[in-house]
Amino acid sequence: MTLIAEARATSRAPEALLAHFRDHMLDHGLEVTGALEDTRINNGGTIALLKLRQGGIDLRIEAPSIDKLADTKIMVAGHLNGLAEDETLGIVWTGDGAIASGDARPHNFRLSRVVSARDITPRMRRVTIQGEGFDRFAGENHHLKILMPQGPGEPAWPRLTPSGVPQFDSTVLIRRTYTIRRLDLAAGEMDIDFVLHGDTSPGPRFALRAQPGDWLGLMGPGGGSVKADGWTLLGGDETALPAIARGLEAMPRDAQGLALIEVADAAEEQAIDAPPGLPVRWLHRNGAPYGEKLLEAMRGAEYRPVEQVSAWAACENATARSIREHWMQERKLTRGRYRAVGYWRQGAGEDDEEH
Repeated sequence: MTLIAEARATSRAPEALLAHFRDHMLDHGLEVTGALEDTRINNGGTIALLKLRQGGIDLRIEAPSIDKLADTKIMVAGHLNGLAEDETLGIVWTGDGAIASGDARPHNFRLSRVVSARDITPRMRRVTIQGEGFDRFAGENHHLKILMPQGPGEPAWPRLTPSGVPQFDSTVLIRRTYTIRRLDLAAGEMDIDFVLHGDTSPGPRFALRAQPGDWLGLMGPGGGSVKADGWTLLGGDETALPAIARGLEAMPRDAQGLALIEVADAAEEQAIDAPPGLPVRWLHRNGAPYGEKLLEAMRGAEYRPVEQVSAWAACENATARSIREHWMQERKLTRGRYRAVGYWRQGAGEDDEEH
């Protein structure tokens, strides 16, 4: 049975908004087809249809389950609202899974509590958490939103709006995106690794102060995963290390390629069970600017024939942009065979940092 939800996004410039949305979905690794005015997006078997109309965009989602329907509602409405910035789109879903008020918790929300916290390198701290319903996070997508309470006790957790997007009290919960480093469904546990850079940012502050029993909200998963596809080139800094490590450990043992990981110094290297044919090369900054060593190594890497190469990188925003341009302009990789993501932005305030 196919479940269907429909809505309309009202916009002063719907054509520009939809073009931006298409590019954003391509950057997230989703399949985007059709002309601009009749866009079709495949979100893991769930189809989002976006049609240009006078003064807006008609939205339709066709999903095989209520869970996938809700996921795609959040994806479509959340990203459209985020890209619109200075206007209210007024998205209200009708049809299957519609809600009238914000009384329900998001379907992808899970409660957890801290079990333990420990340093695994001088600048990386691992927090182990425990909860129920973690089977939701067992698929290919390895990222999730963590919701960090700002006071003692259990906070008010998010509720759904008719747009399908969760509503938060920003004074109670701070949200950041992190990678699931380890998932143990039998124990109901997962590990999340935090890069430590003082205690002024919410993520490091939470990790440094975490005590057994502390609350942590989880939403997701999202953000895709790191997979082998032909000869695979991976790259990143400390913020991408958990994603690269988990991706390498999940790859077939006959995978081929190269992983380039930039870290502060030799003390930040970690043991990673990578396939023998996909070695990890550690790049030590030793005081050099962020991204300099990674970009240099990317430009100097020896590739297989272009048609056999897939490439993935995550790091500081400007570095990610330079890597993406290198793959596109100099290496001539086909779009869809590469993805370079900005996990953080040099000089940005803590509210803009996500990993």
